Amino acid sequence: MEDTEDIQEIHPPPTTEVSKGKKVLQQHKKGKTIGTFFMPRATPGGQPSIKSVMQSKEAKEKVDLAVAKWMIDASIPFNAANSAYYQTMFDAACSFGAGYKAPNFYDLRGYLLTKNVEQVKNFVNSFRTTLKETGCTIMADGWTDQQRRILINFLAYCPRGTIFLKSVDASDASKTAEMLYKLFREVVLFVGMENVVHFITNNAANYVAAGRLLEREFPTLYWSPCAAHCLNLMLHDMGKLDEVSKVVEHASKITKYIYNHCYPLHLMRKYTGGKEIIRPAPTRFATNFIALQSILVQKDALRAMVTSKEWTFSAYAKESKAKKFVDLVLDSLFWKECAIIVQLTEPFVRVLRIVDSDERPAMGYLYAAMHRAREELLRRFSRKKKTVDPFLRIINSRWDSQLHKIFMLPVIGSILLINTILLIWKSIGTQHQDFWM
Repeated sequence: MEDTEDIQEIHPPPTTEVSKGKKVLQQHKKGKTIGTFFMPRATPGGQPSIKSVMQSKEAKEKVDLAVAKWMIDASIPFNAANSAYYQTMFDAACSFGAGYKAPNFYDLRGYLLTKNVEQVKNFVNSFRTTLKETGCTIMADGWTDQQRRILINFLAYCPRGTIFLKSVDASDASKTAEMLYKLFREVVLFVGMENVVHFITNNAANYVAAGRLLEREFPTLYWSPCAAHCLNLMLHDMGKLDEVSKVVEHASKITKYIYNHCYPLHLMRKYTGGKEIIRPAPTRFATNFIALQSILVQKDALRAMVTSKEWTFSAYAKESKAKKFVDLVLDSLFWKECAIIVQLTEPFVRVLRIVDSDERPAMGYLYAAMHRAREELLRRFSRKKKTVDPFLRIINSRWDSQLHKIFMLPVIGSILLINTILLIWKSIGTQHQDFWM
């Protein structure tokens, strides 16, 4: 007879759902409402509402089309959707619920505009506390409008961000250094002379003289030229060199012929894969050097174009202008000199792009970038010092006389500037946003 073992019934542990159900029942017995039976909607993975389930893709697309139609009808640029307030606007409207009536024309231009102006003014005034703690840099950005008026925008920068101070029509004041000095002096006194560490203008002679007068009256203030403008002038001086101007003129003849004739332009785009040989330049004086970089990249494509059957059997190939154009493209000496000039100027165009960027303050990177650009230039032409010497003289003359003198700050200004730099260093990783009125 076989031995039989006692069989014990093992009860499985309660599942998570059962445990949660018991817990909910216990809470309900203690007086909890029926709402506790459902998971909260705000938590991730929570039970979706009936409304959210019913909102299908078709319903969302209907709303999207309504927004798009409004933007198209009102001629609103599509990049307006990149505004920080775009999604906030829809969130506020949805939170109000059905029946929300949007503000009309008179509300937008009336009390709503007034309220927004008051909010911005209060925000700008809140910067004064930071200005007193760290000091600030005042930037004078001059430009000419369509009516040939010379306007100067004054902005104040501190670790917290950049704020707009005011805009002045300086058509008369910009003619002499004395009048510019009086205008700059008013801005310094408006912000507070004890709060201004640095004043930046462009490199024109009258602005430089006005900056010297400011430094003489306010010992704690330091004037310097615009770094981007200084680098632009370096490239402008390089463009005046004979060897550079000849290459730029040669490249200009090639691009002018292509873009002034339909069939050559069609062929060029075919052989370059739709790429252009002229790119819009971010700055004035760097245009020629950026164009040289662009045309050098398409060297093989242009040569293949003028030697192709499509070109040689076309009616254009028989014209005298076209023959000169072909000779320009096939000139090996031009391409050799173009490559040398691009190698000489490319490091400084790169520095200019860093300084001229609006994404983040670039002054802290300027000196390191200039040092690396010089080192790169000397490394590339270590065996051709005669080639690089004219370019180095231009760089040194502009750098030493304008930007490099920043290390000669007055003592008090240096302390305030160091304090500002320390605060900027602490705030690395946070986003600084420019605010404009």
